[in-house]
Amino acid sequence: MIESVDSLNPFMHARGVAFMVDNCSTTARLGSRKWAPRFDYILTQQAFVTVDKDAPINQDLISNFLSDPVHGAIEVCAELRPTVDISVPANADFVRPELRQSS
Repeated sequence: MIESVDSLNPFMHARGVAFMVDNCSTTARLGSRKWAPRFDYILTQQAFVTVDKDAPINQDLISNFLSDPVHGAIEVCAELRPTVDISVPANADFVRPELRQSS
């Protein structure tokens, strides 16, 4: 969680998801390329369509998610987060030009 918030998300914002995937380990790269289309299909062809049809929401799924013990582990991880932000500066030379802050 800490790596995602402080490192991966700013890195993806600075360089883009494709760059990050291309520079990951072989296992991570193959995994992301395998699961990304499946995740996209579930969202665009199933979840969004269901919401657009005003289908009833399965409240058991939501309550099961909210009561999952993983939230306690994430809370502990959040307490371990360093007090200093770890991020990619917006004016770094590897930041996409359209995302650079003008000075």
